[in-house]
Amino acid sequence: MPSLNLNWPEFMARQDPVWDSLPGSYFEGPFVGNGLLGTILFRDGQEPNSLRFEIGRTDVYDHRPHGTGLAARVSAHYCGGYANAESSNWFAAAIHDRVRLPIGQLLLRPVGAIRATSLRIDLWNAEICGRVETTAGSIALRCFVPADDDVIVVTVSGQDGERGAAFLFRPQQGDSPRFLVEPERDAQMGVKDFSYTPNPPFLVRNESGMDVVTQPLTAGSDYATAWQVIADDTGNQTVFVTVANRIHATGSAEDAVAAVRRTLKRGLPSLEQAHRDWWHGYYPASFVTLPAPRLESYYWIQLYKMGSAARPDRPVVDLMGPWFMPSVWAAYWHNLNTQLNYSITEGTNHPELGEPLFRWLEDRREDLMNNVPVEFRHDSAALGNPTSCYDLMAPAPGPPPDRLGEGAYQFIALPWFMQLFYLHYRHTPDEQRLRASIFPLLRRAINTYLHCLRLEADGRLHLPRAFSDEYGVAEDTNLNLALLRWGLQTLLTVNRRLSLDDPQAPRWQEILEELVDYPTDDHGLMIGRDTPFAKPHRHWSHLFAIAPLYILNIDDHPGLVPMMERSIKHFLSFPGDDCMFKFTGGAMLHAALGHGDAALALLERALAFQPAGPTLGANTLYSENNWPTFESPITGARVILDMLLQSWGGRLRIFPACPVAWRDLTFHNLRAEGGFLVSAERKNGKTAWVRIKSLAGEPCRLLIDGKLHELKLAKGEEIALGDDNPVIAPLPMEAAAQNAWGLK
Repeated sequence: MPSLNLNWPEFMARQDPVWDSLPGSYFEGPFVGNGLLGTILFRDGQEPNSLRFEIGRTDVYDHRPHGTGLAARVSAHYCGGYANAESSNWFAAAIHDRVRLPIGQLLLRPVGAIRATSLRIDLWNAEICGRVETTAGSIALRCFVPADDDVIVVTVSGQDGERGAAFLFRPQQGDSPRFLVEPERDAQMGVKDFSYTPNPPFLVRNESGMDVVTQPLTAGSDYATAWQVIADDTGNQTVFVTVANRIHATGSAEDAVAAVRRTLKRGLPSLEQAHRDWWHGYYPASFVTLPAPRLESYYWIQLYKMGSAARPDRPVVDLMGPWFMPSVWAAYWHNLNTQLNYSITEGTNHPELGEPLFRWLEDRREDLMNNVPVEFRHDSAALGNPTSCYDLMAPAPGPPPDRLGEGAYQFIALPWFMQLFYLHYRHTPDEQRLRASIFPLLRRAINTYLHCLRLEADGRLHLPRAFSDEYGVAEDTNLNLALLRWGLQTLLTVNRRLSLDDPQAPRWQEILEELVDYPTDDHGLMIGRDTPFAKPHRHWSHLFAIAPLYILNIDDHPGLVPMMERSIKHFLSFPGDDCMFKFTGGAMLHAALGHGDAALALLERALAFQPAGPTLGANTLYSENNWPTFESPITGARVILDMLLQSWGGRLRIFPACPVAWRDLTFHNLRAEGGFLVSAERKNGKTAWVRIKSLAGEPCRLLIDGKLHELKLAKGEEIALGDDNPVIAPLPMEAAAQNAWGLK
């Protein structure tokens, strides 16, 4: 069996982002988080000689009632005028009335003018550390967010004149970021009588030497920030900052004060030890080393980012994670963003990080049922877009029956979530959850399609006008035909596996046989019937059958591979709309077809800095229109995983899309469908050895260098092919290639 020759602190140190100058923005600065609280450090715009710690808490969302005021007017506009009981308010509620809210910034004000800065994210210990030189002296600093306590800790040690460096908390008014960033945006887009009623002003008070800011909400509750500075006469200061949120009640200030006092009583050594124990247990769940230093570091920074933003007992990750920034997209968007946030949790052997998403679907099942028209609620469920973090209330009906030609159906969100939920089962596997949660909810999601199918004169079943996110509207959209096919196939598979004898199973098979083919033209897959892909666009939704669904694939449809290749080439042929996930999406599609070199080229394009337009920052956070979207950088790590291991279609594929230049690389304990932990090494361009451990006793079909191996492994059993005693170790990395990210 493999043995590890791996010094984790040394290995992770070479991945650390480093800064030799003070970062100037959100997209440049070092960041820390614990899945709920987080902070990001950069130069303050209002006080350029100050260090700014932007404070964020993932669940600080407004929650004004649905269907009132601005929300009704905006939803009527964006829903095409259909402001009825089912569709009212869903859009505006998430962008104004049920939106992520600002908290404020902790500022560190040096005595002298800043002359030089050196900073680092210590990935292994999950903390920011560094030093600031000023005209008055120097300041050593450290910041972390304890893994098991809801407080942000900043420690500084001032030397010479910088013993007088001071901290200040600057509150921000808790109003809709969309309104704060672009107050005229909706009015300019045609919403009539646009107005926004701010929340009441925040309140500042001092309680027994502790400063507290409370932000009342018109919804009748509040959230509060408390902080305390512990200083000595040698220039050492430690600041403890927390944000409390009772969500549906007042009194958050009491909770914030109590949290800081509890932390002070616990003591810094205990906080630090528990924090490091968590992170030192997190990283070794799997291992990847690449012959591309910048990509290797990028991969591990994304693992750090997921560990900082997603925890089993924390909220679902939105477009920001725990790092707040004013944005017009300060909510949860489910037509791609939320799904891609969780695109690496299974493969990296961290299925626990997806638990908040799947519990959300289970706990808010009634919301999903109520999102469809009344006449469908007995057997269907759906999800529109966007939502807040407190519910999944986002109606997704089509147009009223008497106006079918004027509107379009919205299907994508829930079926794609159900694919993720099903893949979670396939990687774990948990048949009880499959039976109790996944199958019933998938059945409802697919029933929403079945209510809308229509038999046309050609004898085939067709879908009505629907959105192909985010391209536009068409009949027989390839996006929804792919999701429907995948859903029907999966329902039939689960029905057989669990011996459910579902009475609808014969009908599911009939629909698969009668469903219209994917619309194509000379360029490959179209958006839908009579609608070609004919303009630059970021979203590869019309190609979902290739990836992430893998139902058009090289195993089952070898004769269609040229058509799939034309489809991908055409999608990428239009310059413009060059956001990051356009290129990572293209890379995933190429990886699905085994095109390693093409996937690598697109990945490198996605990670290239763009001086204008959407771009990746020095810290690997992503800027689009100067607003953050969390998911895009994560998909870069997903592409790397797809190059190393794929497990769709009942086969484990080892190095299925490995670029020619990657002649040597190793991975250990990546997780695959069927509940397998897989390790492998590539030497001189060939697979040297493979190790498989079964966690569930599933059949194992292993594809290595084009050769299929059929293995029988009992639960807990493992087998090695090739070298019986391989040693897993990092590839060498020259010092000049280390620490590729940050500002230098």
